[in-house]
Amino acid sequence: MKFKTLTVRSLKVSISLIFIFFVGCIPPPESNETDKFDTELKTFNKSINNIGKTMDMVDAMQTEVNKVESKRALGEISDAEADRQLLEIKETYGRTIARSSNLNPATSLPQWAQQLRLTEPSGMKLDPDYSQMTTVDNPDEGFNSVLLVYLGDYELAMKEAARIAKIANIPLGKDYIQAVELSKTYNTTPIKGVAYMNFDPFIEDKDFNISITVDEAGMLTISAVDVIQMKKQFEGKKAE
Repeated sequence: MKFKTLTVRSLKVSISLIFIFFVGCIPPPESNETDKFDTELKTFNKSINNIGKTMDMVDAMQTEVNKVESKRALGEISDAEADRQLLEIKETYGRTIARSSNLNPATSLPQWAQQLRLTEPSGMKLDPDYSQMTTVDNPDEGFNSVLLVYLGDYELAMKEAARIAKIANIPLGKDYIQAVELSKTYNTTPIKGVAYMNFDPFIEDKDFNISITVDEAGMLTISAVDVIQMKKQFEGKKAE
């Protein structure tokens, strides 16, 4: 489905962030499947220093994802085990990619984002590997943006996301609403997580694109981008 495809794509670039997973109730994996995969992942952890560039790591992550999906398609592993392995790949590779490419870590909302009435969640822990920002004052960046990622309890994350979205007047995302309606129509597994967005991805931007999302694990993400500044920066780069 469209909604799930967008979710996987966003995870591959280590920003999990705007879209929500479908999660089913499937029996736990067999121990031999789990042990074999964990051993392979430990081997990756030991050799990660040999991967020099971020794109190399992205390609390596995609290769691992393809292996898991192939095993799922052939019936060699259960859906539950495939989902577990994909999440672990995302965490292991994704965190390494994020850490190596995060040139400007963010620790809180900058003043310009606070002026948009954005606030931070209470009772959740900031993830420094994924949280980052750019600033218009840096000529190499040229626009303001911030991405803050928080970890914590799922129910608390959902509550805090709703509170933050209400204060900033950010509505539920159109893709999210569509996915919820489809799950009701076809009586599929209820969607976990939520996505609040004031823009329509790839279709319509606002002066400031803002999203507040929660995934199935309780990861809450706040993202804000000054679109006007970003477009001016990109137009300037093209003119050079």
